[in-house]
Amino acid sequence: MITNLDLIRQQTDGILSLCMKVREQIIKDSTSGIKEKIKEMEGLLASRGEYSTKERFFMLSTVAKYYRKASNYDKGGNYSRQAIRLTKDLGDNYIEMVIDTYLDYAALESDYGQLSNARIELAKLLALLDSKNYQDTYAYGVIFSHLGKVALAEENMESGLTQLEKALSYFQKAVPFTHPIIAQTIDTLSDAYIKVENYTKALEYYRQLLKAYQEEKDKETTARTLLKIGEIQFYIDLKDARKTLTQAIKHMDDLYQGNHLDIAKAVLMLAEIDENMSNFPRAINYYKQALAQLTTFYDDTHFMIVYVYSKIGTISMKIFKLNEAKKYLEKGLELATQFPKIRQQYLYALGKIYSDEKNYDKAFMMFKEFLARLEQEGRKKSIAYGNTLQAIAFNYVQQEKIEDAFSYYKEALAIYETLPSCKEEKGLTLIRLAYCYENKNEEDVKKAEICYEKGFKIIEKVQQPELVEEALAGIIEFFTRNHNPQKRRIYEDKFVKLQTKKATV
Repeated sequence: MITNLDLIRQQTDGILSLCMKVREQIIKDSTSGIKEKIKEMEGLLASRGEYSTKERFFMLSTVAKYYRKASNYDKGGNYSRQAIRLTKDLGDNYIEMVIDTYLDYAALESDYGQLSNARIELAKLLALLDSKNYQDTYAYGVIFSHLGKVALAEENMESGLTQLEKALSYFQKAVPFTHPIIAQTIDTLSDAYIKVENYTKALEYYRQLLKAYQEEKDKETTARTLLKIGEIQFYIDLKDARKTLTQAIKHMDDLYQGNHLDIAKAVLMLAEIDENMSNFPRAINYYKQALAQLTTFYDDTHFMIVYVYSKIGTISMKIFKLNEAKKYLEKGLELATQFPKIRQQYLYALGKIYSDEKNYDKAFMMFKEFLARLEQEGRKKSIAYGNTLQAIAFNYVQQEKIEDAFSYYKEALAIYETLPSCKEEKGLTLIRLAYCYENKNEEDVKKAEICYEKGFKIIEKVQQPELVEEALAGIIEFFTRNHNPQKRRIYEDKFVKLQTKKATV
């Protein structure tokens, strides 16, 4: 004979079983039929049927988890709060579900930028567990990990580091050091230490991981950890970083027997190291190796492909391999449509190359698009804008179109005069304007003289002897041409003093 108690027990078992199945589907991202089950639970909750606290809690917690996954802040928050209010009436048998509910709600608040709310819920959870003398170290690790991430998101680095250190300590008591949660925590912790420039501490944790992986003969994770160590050493010692990355690549070559994204990443870092050490030919070689790797994984329009083309092109310019630079930059420009910032680098670099080739029409096209994009970004009053105007003006001078050059130099000067910290640019523009005044159709030697002297006065304060020497040579020639021996002697005396000072240094 089936009693009422049996029926209640069957109902409870059915609800709890439904909740557990739905939660498992949510965790596995298996959405098949899940909406119908959630609607069923919402219907049961809305019906005000006679459900036990345990049943209502399970349903509320499960529906809250679903809506958090579905990025529905209002519903997720509402169901979470209802579930949490019931936790005080639950027995200790369901503490894991209680922890999961609090963590889901804190994560929801954090996802939507409500960091203070997230922190408060996590603190409440800690107080609850302390009151029950709960001893699961893994659970405490997860909670402190969440608290650490919230603090980092609030830019409270000191608190974030403290909470993550606690999380790591709890995890170490609960699982082996090679457990994935340890590596995840160390990743977050080390990133935070890098942000506060404590590279030694970040390295310390990865070296501990490296030792553990080596002891377990886990070659793949050893290689990836070496890669991480190399990344951190990049901030400290480029030679050590190169050594570590070379070691990582050797491990990965043995493991993967061909192309792999981790190999491409390591080779890219080697390229950046040599670029920073001004070893440009070797940097170009590494960037080409990385490009060969990356093209096997990505379409040509992927950001990393576009980025590497830019690197090869701009570094080739530095070592005057202009034909090679042009080849990579023209190819990259075709691919850079979706990346406005990096397209700007292509435009300016190609403008310079076309100028050097005296292909002034193409150079003008590059520079004009560069300027238009700066205007779109609200950066018309910037050194980059002024410098580009000067580049266009210089090309007009080369074509003996002095009136056009004069117009662009005037516009550049007007921009520099609105900006701090561009004395060199302002001084040089004045000297170039002086040249234009002297060579315009309507020559104005007096204004040329004013610009020369004003420009030199600014450049003299820049503390760059080579630039001062160049300016002096130009101004002495000007006063010689225009038969002003008194002014010429003044600047010749300055030139002699500069040469004497250079000889005694």
